[in-house]
Amino acid sequence: MLTPFIRQDLKLSKGPKKEDGSSTWLLYDALRNKYFSINKKAFDLLSNWTGGQKMDEFIVKMQSINASIRDDEIKDFANFLNINNLTTKKTQDEVKSLVVQKNKLNKHWLLKLVHNYLFFKIPFFRPGSWLETTLPYVSVLGSRLVRNIIYILGLIGIYLTISNYETFLNTFSYFFNLNGLIFYILTIIVIKALHELGHAYVATYYKCNVSSIGLAMLVFFPFLYTDTSDAWKLTDHRKRLLINFAGMLTELHIALIATFAWAIIPEGILKSAAFFIATSSWISSLLINISPFMRFDGYYVLSDYLKADNLQPRSFELGRWQLREWIFGFKFQPPEQLMSNRRWTFIIYAWSTWLYRFFIFIGIALLVYYLTFKVLGIILFIIEIVWFILLPIYREVKRWWGLRKSMTVNRTSMRSLSLFCILLVALFIPWRTSLSLPAVIEKEAVIDIFPPEDSMIKNIFIDNNQIVKKGDLLIRFTNPYLATQVEQAIDRVKLIQKKLDRRIGSELDMSNLMVLENQLKKELEVLNNLKEQSKELTIYANQDSTVVDLKYLENNQWVSQNDKLFSLIESGNSQVIAYVNETDLNKIKSKSTGVFFSKNNEYSNIEVQLRDLNETSTEELPYLSLTSSYGGPIATREVEGKKTSQRPEKALYQVNFQTLSQHSDLQWETPGVVKLKSENYNVFQNLFNLVTSTLIQESGF
Repeated sequence: MLTPFIRQDLKLSKGPKKEDGSSTWLLYDALRNKYFSINKKAFDLLSNWTGGQKMDEFIVKMQSINASIRDDEIKDFANFLNINNLTTKKTQDEVKSLVVQKNKLNKHWLLKLVHNYLFFKIPFFRPGSWLETTLPYVSVLGSRLVRNIIYILGLIGIYLTISNYETFLNTFSYFFNLNGLIFYILTIIVIKALHELGHAYVATYYKCNVSSIGLAMLVFFPFLYTDTSDAWKLTDHRKRLLINFAGMLTELHIALIATFAWAIIPEGILKSAAFFIATSSWISSLLINISPFMRFDGYYVLSDYLKADNLQPRSFELGRWQLREWIFGFKFQPPEQLMSNRRWTFIIYAWSTWLYRFFIFIGIALLVYYLTFKVLGIILFIIEIVWFILLPIYREVKRWWGLRKSMTVNRTSMRSLSLFCILLVALFIPWRTSLSLPAVIEKEAVIDIFPPEDSMIKNIFIDNNQIVKKGDLLIRFTNPYLATQVEQAIDRVKLIQKKLDRRIGSELDMSNLMVLENQLKKELEVLNNLKEQSKELTIYANQDSTVVDLKYLENNQWVSQNDKLFSLIESGNSQVIAYVNETDLNKIKSKSTGVFFSKNNEYSNIEVQLRDLNETSTEELPYLSLTSSYGGPIATREVEGKKTSQRPEKALYQVNFQTLSQHSDLQWETPGVVKLKSENYNVFQNLFNLVTSTLIQESGF
């Protein structure tokens, strides 16, 4: 075996210090704009490398120069050069290896689609020379004087904004329209362009080449990007940290200026523009770029702050190693030797990233499902879940299977096996438990009182919470227009009656006798109807009842026939109305019994029994005290055009209970919870029912 020939176009330069203080060197491949970090042993090998020499002779030569270099390290370094195409390919076998690598890159079209629909880059231009030309004109913006002025103005702006925070918050809802959306999108484009220029100018300031600026697509959403790979050549971590931080600093400086401008500019287009710039900058900087768990600015800032190159790959290896040790107790050496505190920093970062990405990928899967038509959405959802969640889990489990020969019965493995068995028992053992249902308790007969027509209150004979008997006078209305109509009808009846009385003395009246009698009959019907309407203007109690929810009323007050004045709760048994999720329907059996607990402990525990269950889901929730919009436990949304109508977010079914005792002091619509005894069930069954019901619900096309 001969040593390979190293490419002559590679560049070797001094690199930054490693975490332990040891020296590193950077091997730069200009064709791919890629840097490789090597240690002291690799540097010695490169310094003394001779292409075409027998490997055994080269090993002897190197060990005479540096006795600490082992045979396997030299062979591994040669493989590193070959694998990363840092050598020249002259022989037929070497050329074939390049062809094999090329064929591996030509993935199946389905795999390309899986990778590329989620993320791909489109470079726009190479800004190197333009950045160098314009750098002197913008470098003043990064001076200490300008930055201090921006910070002072920003603090003043934040103080003034806090003083007028209600106006600032109300501005959000003012722009929730199409024009506001367009304005916001344009603002974000401008802000993100300045964000990337911040990276580019700082990198240029430190003599780093910016190879490209372009557009990256992440799950159909566009992001601008700047390639600052050349920053790897900087030996000062502080400079690399500033390059990575430059975009966020640019946005935060813009946000401070815009916040100050919003606070002092009068109403108009400029104030609106300042609002958009301020909110876009704050939100995008603090919520998106600062996250260290995705490869945005926050990740590179953390990586440079920790002085940890390749932070995620190294952390993931340590995280997997620690997980295996906790489960199986292999007693393997860690992938790399680090101080205990630093190793645990990497491990905790890895686990946090996995947890963060799990929810992010679930969210992305749901996003692509709902943003596309159903067939494509299902396909993309499955790809997302399988490729980014299930496949990594499968690979790790497969790795465990490969290590089965190293598994032994030890204290750690027995503990893991015991916990696994406990988990299985917890999932599959039937648990007898109660079912909690949001509910309200009320009297069985509740009558809402409205005016019979638009009228004026003449007398009020009741107070709120007053107990009234059957036949008691409650309220009397008057309608001047109706009273006038009654008087006019009486006058018309009297007039016709006089004509009838004179019919014998008048030959003309005798001839119109039939006409007058018909007119009298009609007028009497009109008069009787008007008197009936007048009687309806007086409201009496039909049953022994309690007056509740009495509005503020006074004499001579006009009210509309659509205005609810008060309610009457008739004496008698009470009832409990509860709501159950679709997944819990099978747990409710006929004649089930339970206990109602009022929300504010207004009443002692009330025993209830199932009366009936509605077979159709509830379209609108009639009890506002149970809705999330009014502080209740059921997630609802407002029905368009109806402020007091709330629609449940999930399918709910109404369950009606009767109380097993009377409660005379019961108020109307008291919210609470029904604790219902249910049959035995297990957690796995619940999860299975939830998944199957969701699949059935989403299976309609």
